Amino acid sequence: MVTMTNSPQEVCCSGAVSLSTRVVELSHVLYPGKEQYKLEIKPQKERTGPGSILYEVALWSHVGTHVEYALHFLPNGRDISTLPLRRLVGEAAIVDLRHKQTNEPIDIEDFMAADIRERDIVITWTGRDNLYRTPNSHDRPYVTKKAADWLANDRKISALGTDSSGFEVRGGAEHEPNHFIFFDREDPIPVIECMGHLGELTQKRVFLIALPMRIVGLDAWPVRVIAIEGNAETNDVVLAQLSNLFALP
Repeated sequence: MVTMTNSPQEVCCSGAVSLSTRVVELSHVLYPGKEQYKLEIKPQKERTGPGSILYEVALWSHVGTHVEYALHFLPNGRDISTLPLRRLVGEAAIVDLRHKQTNEPIDIEDFMAADIRERDIVITWTGRDNLYRTPNSHDRPYVTKKAADWLANDRKISALGTDSSGFEVRGGAEHEPNHFIFFDREDPIPVIECMGHLGELTQKRVFLIALPMRIVGLDAWPVRVIAIEGNAETNDVVLAQLSNLFALP
């Protein structure tokens, strides 16, 4: 896990104030041949000394920390190459749900108790990143349909993220209702799964950046996620300046 602390760090280009900021890595390191989903690498030739070399990479689109888009669930859904930057770059609310047990619902009241603002990226911190790459990786709480609808249509969130393997109830009577709510719309809401190191954050609101490659015809792709935060005294200013700097249409 990588955490960089800059003191002071200039965080905007116009009228900036020197502020102490931290950059926190929120992605898992990937190990070829050891992931739940396929990840294999092979050099194009045997290396015998210094010189340029290329690698062939074979992987599933959901390996590691990854972002899913509408094509993951809908046959005619939008693919990952069309995902707008504004959906994955911006202020994020961290919702502490570590008290939730496996298969326990995360309901609308849990989200309403948090500081979730319109257009936020919402991150559910379930404390399950330690289960990544284990037989229990799918043990998790789930977001109720009512809560998903509130996030999507009342808060109009930009994206949903989680440190667990998903956000649906496993084996529920209704087939993945949250996927319909998030993806079956003109401007789909992406989902980031299998995030890590949320416990390294010190603030409940951060500036989040998650950038997948733009590959036509794919439903999802591994993503490098970072969070930028200030301290208790400066965090609001840090977020405001970053939001102004990275204002996206």
